[in-house]
Amino acid sequence: MKLNFRSIDLNLLPVFAAVVEEGQLARAAERLGMSQPAVSAALKRLRLTVGAPLFSRSRAGLSPTPLAQELYQRISQGLSVLAEALDPEQVFDPTRSDRDFRLVAGDYFDTLLLGRLIASLRRQQAPVTVQALPLRGEWLTALLHADVDIVLDTVAIDDHRVNYVVISEDSPVVVARQDHPCIRDRITLDDFFMAEHVVLPPRERGVLPLDQILADERWPRRQRRIGVQVSQFTNQFAVVAESDLIATVPRRLAKHLAPSLGLQVMEFPISVPRVPIYLLWPKVLDHDPGHQWFREQLTEQVRLLD
Repeated sequence: MKLNFRSIDLNLLPVFAAVVEEGQLARAAERLGMSQPAVSAALKRLRLTVGAPLFSRSRAGLSPTPLAQELYQRISQGLSVLAEALDPEQVFDPTRSDRDFRLVAGDYFDTLLLGRLIASLRRQQAPVTVQALPLRGEWLTALLHADVDIVLDTVAIDDHRVNYVVISEDSPVVVARQDHPCIRDRITLDDFFMAEHVVLPPRERGVLPLDQILADERWPRRQRRIGVQVSQFTNQFAVVAESDLIATVPRRLAKHLAPSLGLQVMEFPISVPRVPIYLLWPKVLDHDPGHQWFREQLTEQVRLLD
């Protein structure tokens, strides 16, 4: 049964968060400027709303149950966002923030971006953390509901709840092993369609940019010979390095990975448009100072890849 949001007293949530963080009713009550019985009563009301115990007593005080720990993880960032949104004078200080930013991106971004991003954040003495989540499952629903902060993708989302901006571009190239028996230094259109390919799976929404390219009217009724399908770009490189299969991959990723695997990198056999890279975020987080700062950090690191 879906919970009636109007039936929830939202004043209970800051009380709950304070008890989790302080571990004792007395300290939580002092922090909130409330009496200890009032804090205890608020916890009882929240327990009735949730329908399950939230704390157990220990020598140290109150220990949150696994359910309470999960609930705290889900609401603590929301409370922080609300506090920042409702306090126009508040300025986000990354050096004092323990915020956990949830980033949905493919292995293209994990490989090229995450190390540089974290190194930059630590140089700024920002102790924030980043969760990198895959472009699979219910990520789109999570974005629409602001359960994730940022999505990096090559396809925009036409939804009034989402903002996006193009922050960079990339282009497809073809990789093959250096001693490939049929391909050397360049690849022709005939070579491309005669070779076996290692490919990625179809997207849950829309199609891959490469599928759009191959649907071009300049080569009707010609299809790739698919030898194997893998789940990630980086797996394509590994398969190509050990076989006579070829792969079409982003230029930046090829520049990063091909030398160490002994692969030749060739221009795509026809002229194709560059692929945009979008940064997408929930519109409700548009004016959140912490989120604005994180968007700036991501944008800067992506542009430094050029």
